[in-house]
Amino acid sequence: MSLKIEVTEKTPQNLDDLLLTIFWKEPEVAKIAIDFLKTIKEWSRSETPYTVDQWKQYITRHDLTQSTYHNMLKRLRRAGMIEKVYNKGSGKHELRPSKNFSDVLASMHAVWDDYLKS
Repeated sequence: MSLKIEVTEKTPQNLDDLLLTIFWKEPEVAKIAIDFLKTIKEWSRSETPYTVDQWKQYITRHDLTQSTYHNMLKRLRRAGMIEKVYNKGSGKHELRPSKNFSDVLASMHAVWDDYLKS
């Protein structure tokens, strides 16, 4: 899986700016993604995390199209910001925040620092 991120001269200062680099083709989806990430994060801290099959309720509650929701979900997963995990206890897939995005960026940072030092 791959994802194109728009890198600009302006360094992201907050989550809004960061998501705009991911949703550069559809900046309006970045605002939706912020809310979705907050929802996933809050639910992951509860005893009943956000399950994949709750998407219909989410799009109805937020007046989204199915296409917009799935596009947002796909981009967040490809970026490594969220992950789908199978919960054996409930028998359902859950969406959870992921460290993969920051891990990839840290690896890129290390590669670039090594290059500068050589």
